[in-house]
Amino acid sequence: MFLAKSRIAELAAENVPLIDKDTYDPKCLQQSSYDLRLGKEAYLVGTDAPIFLSEDEPYLKITPGQFAILTCFEKLNLPDNIMGFITLRNNLKMQGLVNISGFHVDPTFKGILIFAVNNAGPSDIRLRFGERTFTIFLAEVAGKIGNPRREQKEPLEGIPLNLIQNLGGSSVTLTKLQKDIDDLRTKMLIYAPFAVAALLALILNLLRG
Repeated sequence: MFLAKSRIAELAAENVPLIDKDTYDPKCLQQSSYDLRLGKEAYLVGTDAPIFLSEDEPYLKITPGQFAILTCFEKLNLPDNIMGFITLRNNLKMQGLVNISGFHVDPTFKGILIFAVNNAGPSDIRLRFGERTFTIFLAEVAGKIGNPRREQKEPLEGIPLNLIQNLGGSSVTLTKLQKDIDDLRTKMLIYAPFAVAALLALILNLLRG
């Protein structure tokens, strides 16, 4: 059974809140969901290190074809009888942003959520720190879950280093491919006449011989 707005608010007010009180905002509550805001840390595949957003530098640009790792602002504390289902907000989907990471959050998860996304659209997508970016739907789990799927000793606070290392390297985006094609076209326009002239000269010399 999915949790309604009132039930999410009740769980957020408990001693061990569903969402950390420092990061919880009742304005993000919807009828049966909660809108997660963009966190401070992000990573664009192909860059050397994560980007840290702030009120002074709040914007993140994802170019067409670009892969990125995003974090949410809220810190979650899911009990063993609650799990979550996550999705991008519709306005970002319509621009071409696609969530390519998991679509659920296990019971007992603690910390911030990390998302892998790809800009499959034709234009740059700009995100803003603290802006509603994802939506989480929460549901009750009937029965005992047993041991957690993975042991989590500490709440997840940021993007793990091994994830950045695994995704390191150059990123081939549509923008980069278009630039390479334009560069190749320019070089052909410059050097093609010389190549044709040299070929004609070689043919004439062979004919004269």
